[in-house]
Amino acid sequence: MKHFDYLIVGQGLAGTVLAFKLIQQGKSVFIIDKHREHTSSKIAPGAYNPMVLKRFTPCWKVEEQLDPLKQFIDDFETSFQDKIHIPMPLWRKFQSVQEQNLWMEKSESARLKPFMEPRFISNPHQHIQADFGFGQVNNSGRVILPKMIQLFRDRMIKESLFLDEEFNQEDLELKDIVRYKDISADKIVFCEGHRMTLNPMFAHLPMLPTKGELITVRINDLKVEQHIKTGISLLPLGDDLYKVGATFNWLEKDEIPTEAAKVDLVNKLRALVDLDVELVNHQAGLRPAVKDRRALVGQHPEHSQVYVFNGLGSRGLLISPYLANQLIAYMEESIALNPEVDINRFAKEYTC
Repeated sequence: MKHFDYLIVGQGLAGTVLAFKLIQQGKSVFIIDKHREHTSSKIAPGAYNPMVLKRFTPCWKVEEQLDPLKQFIDDFETSFQDKIHIPMPLWRKFQSVQEQNLWMEKSESARLKPFMEPRFISNPHQHIQADFGFGQVNNSGRVILPKMIQLFRDRMIKESLFLDEEFNQEDLELKDIVRYKDISADKIVFCEGHRMTLNPMFAHLPMLPTKGELITVRINDLKVEQHIKTGISLLPLGDDLYKVGATFNWLEKDEIPTEAAKVDLVNKLRALVDLDVELVNHQAGLRPAVKDRRALVGQHPEHSQVYVFNGLGSRGLLISPYLANQLIAYMEESIALNPEVDINRFAKEYTC
């Protein structure tokens, strides 16, 4: 039987970041993940920025998240000798003079100065409708998540550290160590995304999967190189391709693209852009959202070998390296987790 320090279930964004960082620290890791073409991590735009753009406020603990994200990106690109990161300014479209004034007011605050350019950008794009111009958000960019996940997956498969199958709870044994078929480990971490709702060990955690749909379009001659945010997100991919999204649907719990969402996104895009739009792709996924909008990180209330790293939500890229560092410090050195993400906040919901 092969023995490892960690068995990780799920290799989306959360599982990839956590496994990479554990290996960096000299830990042995084995991953179990069923290959799927369409998951929230693989279809996500991979864009990050430090602000909540509806209200011009900083993201939760953003100052503590940016450095771990940059360090992870640098370490990953160095390890694989490949590029996954594209620095890209984000432009928030203004809808009114009132929004311009609010931007100027907020950009003067000490906390937001590093993130907000204290000026207006007149619209330089003849085919974009933006009468009131834009505000630029700094410390933003994009990571090509499908490439990142595939690079890591390929390496783990090559090193015989990967099992491509659906995890079967009936094959899991929890004694002094963790056993799964012919694999054993000191600890197991579940990074299953929205599929955690099917995991009986964490049924008490209030995950609320949220369906999101995106379209990829070709817009010849638009020549936009910035990530533009308004009622929709317009993210340039190169070669006249753009990813546009995303919708939020709290009712449907499937990953099937819908005509209604496609029409909604195309209509919003045509209100922003006055060029012909060619639909190239239409995708849907389920985000691992949580009732209180905080991640789910920590140790199972009954089984000390069992952990969870999940619920990263729509800002998963920005937050994942920061929280992975916290979880590793907790598992290895018993350093307490931030109580806002520790699953102990739901301890009263757990029944044996």
